[in-house]
Amino acid sequence: MPLKIAVLNNSGNVGKSTICNVMLQPRLPESRVIRIETINSDGTSDSKVSANDFIEVCRLINYSSCAIVDIGSSNIETFFKKMIAFKGIQEDFDYFIIPITPQNKQQLDSLVTLETLLDLDVDPARIRVIFNMVDLDKPFERQFNNILENKTFKSLKIKDHPIINNTELFIHLHENEKTLATVLADNRDFRTLLRQSSDLREIDKLSTDRALKRLATGVNEDLDNAFKKLNLM
Repeated sequence: MPLKIAVLNNSGNVGKSTICNVMLQPRLPESRVIRIETINSDGTSDSKVSANDFIEVCRLINYSSCAIVDIGSSNIETFFKKMIAFKGIQEDFDYFIIPITPQNKQQLDSLVTLETLLDLDVDPARIRVIFNMVDLDKPFERQFNNILENKTFKSLKIKDHPIINNTELFIHLHENEKTLATVLADNRDFRTLLRQSSDLREIDKLSTDRALKRLATGVNEDLDNAFKKLNLM
């Protein structure tokens, strides 16, 4: 199914790129991530373009049947200005996804993002919110009070928003130079390998890899549930 999705927030550090990479792209067949950001090389093969070059942005989006557009916070003001200049561009997107985290500043910035989209005549039915980095040890309503009590947010009338719980997984993946996909694909019999090994270094490595696999499996199930609640398909 062809889809054009924008993932955006006026604030940084809300998990936009992670959501694009590990939740959306693996669950949307033949999808392509397009990053709207200050262009620099980060070692990935994702398409990158500045919001200032909006005709190129449009070309890349239309070139892909399923485009996930990751709009960097440093480019979002320009992106919104271009949406005003390019009349009707909001109709090119099927959905606008706003990740929101518990921090007060990020919540206030998220509300600005939501209000801007509505001011640009984006249909509220095409706006999605993901509550990200949720702390399981604190009441959900207390963490996101600024959002949940906001009149504009309530106007979306969506009862069951996706939730992604906070996790240490991505820190460990970075430290061990692994990706979620490679860890999930690791089908070694760790129990047998650990029982057979007498090498302490190997045991340490196998123990770490097994722990990562278990943690990654739980996080992936969390992402599955969040993706279903987005109701994109």
